[in-house]
Amino acid sequence: MIPVPRVRRVMKLEYLFFIVEDYIEGPTLAQVWSTYSLWQKIHVAFTLRSYIRQLRKLKAPRGAPPGPISNDGPRVCTSPLFGMLDLDQGPFASYADLASFFNEKAKLCYDYNNIPEDHPCRRQKFDDSEELVLSHQDLNPRNIIVGLDGTIWMIDWGWAGYFPPWFEYVAMKEKSLSEHYYQYWDLFIPFICGPHFEHEIWHLSMARG
Repeated sequence: MIPVPRVRRVMKLEYLFFIVEDYIEGPTLAQVWSTYSLWQKIHVAFTLRSYIRQLRKLKAPRGAPPGPISNDGPRVCTSPLFGMLDLDQGPFASYADLASFFNEKAKLCYDYNNIPEDHPCRRQKFDDSEELVLSHQDLNPRNIIVGLDGTIWMIDWGWAGYFPPWFEYVAMKEKSLSEHYYQYWDLFIPFICGPHFEHEIWHLSMARG
C-alpha cells in the first residue's frame, strides 16, 4: 500500500478545486533530507521505488485518455514534461493525440534549429510502446511527508493521471533541476523510477527548441 492522506472534501470555486485531506503530522522529506545518513536516504529510495512499482500496476482502462482520471472525458494534463513555463496542455482525446503533440513539438524544435532532415534525431519519436499507468508527476522531497512513526507519505496528487511509465522519471528529473538541491536525490531517481536515460535525452533535445 502507498500511504496517502484520506480525502475528506473536494470543493470547486470556478475553475479551481480545493481538496481537504487528513493532516499528517511530521516534517516533509525536504526538511529532514540533509540530516539523514546515507543509509536512511537509501531506505527512502527503496520505499519510493516500491510505491512507483505499485502505481505502474494501475493501468489505464482500454481507450481511456491520458491525464487525470475522469468520468467526464479528457481533461487538461499537467506535467513538467510540457515545460516549466506552461505546465498545462490538452486535453488529449487519446494516447495517439498525446504522442502527436510531442512529435509535432519535436519537429518544430528541429526546424527552428535547422537540423537536417536526414539527421538521426528526426527518426526518434515519442515512445508510446507501453500502456498508460498511474503517475504522480510531482514527486519531490516537498511532496513527501515523513510521519512521526517513520512512514513515508506521498502527498499533493493534483497532477496525477495516466501517462507513459517513463513520464515519472523525466518529471522527477525536470523537478530536480528547478528545485532546491538535495544531496544524492538526483542520483536516486533512476533507481526509484527505472533508468529511462534515452527518454530523458530525447525530451531534453526536443525541449531545447
